[in-house]
Amino acid sequence: MNVPAALACLTSPPDVLVLDARRSSDHLTDATLVRRAQAGEEWAHEMLYRRHVRLVANSARRLLRDDAEVDDVVQETFLIAFEKIGSLLDAEVLRGWLVKIALSRVHRRFRWRRFVAFFGADGPDAVLEEQASRDASPEQRAELALLDRALLQLPRPLRTAWILRHVVGCQLEDVATACGCSLATIKRRIAEADAKVNEHLGGAP
Repeated sequence: MNVPAALACLTSPPDVLVLDARRSSDHLTDATLVRRAQAGEEWAHEMLYRRHVRLVANSARRLLRDDAEVDDVVQETFLIAFEKIGSLLDAEVLRGWLVKIALSRVHRRFRWRRFVAFFGADGPDAVLEEQASRDASPEQRAELALLDRALLQLPRPLRTAWILRHVVGCQLEDVATACGCSLATIKRRIAEADAKVNEHLGGAP
């Protein structure tokens, strides 16, 4: 008997397979990871989470004021995403799809705040000034405060598109997917928001 040849046909233990998959995951495309996740491979879920958790967290953090709420949105987003991963037919829109889910959780909190505000409590949107780094200068904080006032004049669809594009740094395609509209529509929203913000700032870029 050729012992090495016989042993070579044995199935590797699951933990070895997972370890090897994780080690090579950086070279896998989102499409491949989505297919593996749809096939029920848990390591692919973990890799998708690690790859895109910062995008989801940043999207939520720019719209919410409470870090605890941001953590909740991140958890809810990936729980929902992995439950519905089988319905994702085009992995190319994965990033926008995740942001869209995150936004739906953020907006749910906005709706709850409006409900609470109806009974006398205050539930304002987050402001960029409060998210300034500790080493931000007073001048920088003043500029953020001015920008906050400009953004609060915008309808929520325009404000959301503007923040995703200019603050979070999402690609236009991802913003369109997240907001559930066409690329042309999102371009118009951002252009309109840019114009209104510039007008509010007195023409400053």
